[in-house]
Amino acid sequence: MKKYYKAGELSNIGFVVIFARYKDQWVYSFHKKRQSFEHPGGHVEPGETPLAAAFRELWEETGIRDCYMIPLWDYEQIWDDGVGKNNGRAYLAYVHALGALPESEMERVALFDDVPDNYTYDREEERADFKRMEEVLKTSPRGYKRVEVSPYDPVWAQDFQAIKKELDSALGDLTLSIEHVGSTSVPRLAAKPIIDIDVVIEDETVLPAVIKALAAIGYTHEGNKEIPGREAFSYDGKEHLRKHHLYVCPKDSEELGRHVAFRDYLRAHPEEVAEYSRVKQEGAKLYPFDIDGYIAYKSPYIEGVYQKFRRCQDGRNT
Repeated sequence: MKKYYKAGELSNIGFVVIFARYKDQWVYSFHKKRQSFEHPGGHVEPGETPLAAAFRELWEETGIRDCYMIPLWDYEQIWDDGVGKNNGRAYLAYVHALGALPESEMERVALFDDVPDNYTYDREEERADFKRMEEVLKTSPRGYKRVEVSPYDPVWAQDFQAIKKELDSALGDLTLSIEHVGSTSVPRLAAKPIIDIDVVIEDETVLPAVIKALAAIGYTHEGNKEIPGREAFSYDGKEHLRKHHLYVCPKDSEELGRHVAFRDYLRAHPEEVAEYSRVKQEGAKLYPFDIDGYIAYKSPYIEGVYQKFRRCQDGRNT
């Protein structure tokens, strides 16, 4: 018998189980001796954290390393004698890529839409855990943020103008333009409701004055964060404005060119807007708490759009 608790409520976790999800299917391993399928799991070794144990067990029993792990719940397993018990923790792994199965007690890995018929344990209990998981994931687990993708909202254009007005007042003639970029800048495109803004300047000689002017209205310079041609700024407060990402780019910045080209191409191709919306909504469903998985899922589509844009440019230049 099991008693369930919120993740993190129990101490002395001695066992972990991992529900692994690859794209839209469950990952199970086939046990050599038992000749049946089961999901990964095992004991927490001395000196090991439950999370470290979950990653180790997942790799040992499936070969998967590339994933994002979140805790689902703790449980107390009551032994058949009604006296003995041990504590466990269940995790959900959003798998980015399958791996080669190492030498272990497992024979192979397989993907299923439902609990496999040849399942080692109680299939109905496993299905009940799936339903329990759905309920848990309706709210964000503590410490984890949900990837939110919203239908297009025309108010985003107004939100940009409100932010732009404050920036214009502070920066004056220091800028060449202030561009609304990113998904919220494209009509009818589903997006995370965060405004992306590129402040365009002549060149980097203007940057010190821009940093000073932005600091005066509450923005902190964060550097380029390893992306040349784009200086990032953070802020605290500004509750009167929509949440936004602010960047400053020289006019010849490659990153600025990518942002504007992507925006303008989508604005001119409504069929791409519909497809990109679908990809983003699907990615948010598959990786609801895994921003890296979400980004990786939509990246091939984004690169495909850039390739189409480059072909269009090449056609105009020939």
